[in-house]
Amino acid sequence: MLEIWLILRLLAEVISKSKIMLDQRRANKDGYITLREAAALTSYSSDYIGQLIRNGKIHGEQVYSNVAWVTTEEEVRAYMADKTRTVVDSSQVDKIEALSERAFKYVLYSIISVLVVAILILQYIFYVTLDEKVSSRQMSVETSLETS
Repeated sequence: MLEIWLILRLLAEVISKSKIMLDQRRANKDGYITLREAAALTSYSSDYIGQLIRNGKIHGEQVYSNVAWVTTEEEVRAYMADKTRTVVDSSQVDKIEALSERAFKYVLYSIISVLVVAILILQYIFYVTLDEKVSSRQMSVETSLETS
């Protein structure tokens, strides 16, 4: 039983290392650098570079099963040239569009609901008022019949 467990553990380590290698190869091929390398280009720490990526100031991608961030030298240099810029990912744009569409539907449905409730309240008031007028006319007719 212990041997099977050791074999499975070794197999899992080999698979995880091969995934890391694939991510590392893709990152190197696409020109990505680690945050430590990006920090060496600037006077910032690697943690601050990661914060800049998470805040959308520098474009970056997560590698190693979404554990580590990588960026490009061009992105770091572009940020150093213009620190007020904001990078917008196409996935972020899609998320914003989906959220705005959902918000629009929510507001639209809310307005329709309020209008339906308002119409029902007005209808209730109209029928109560009409019922009171009919009742008062009936009473006046009955009273006039009794007096005659």
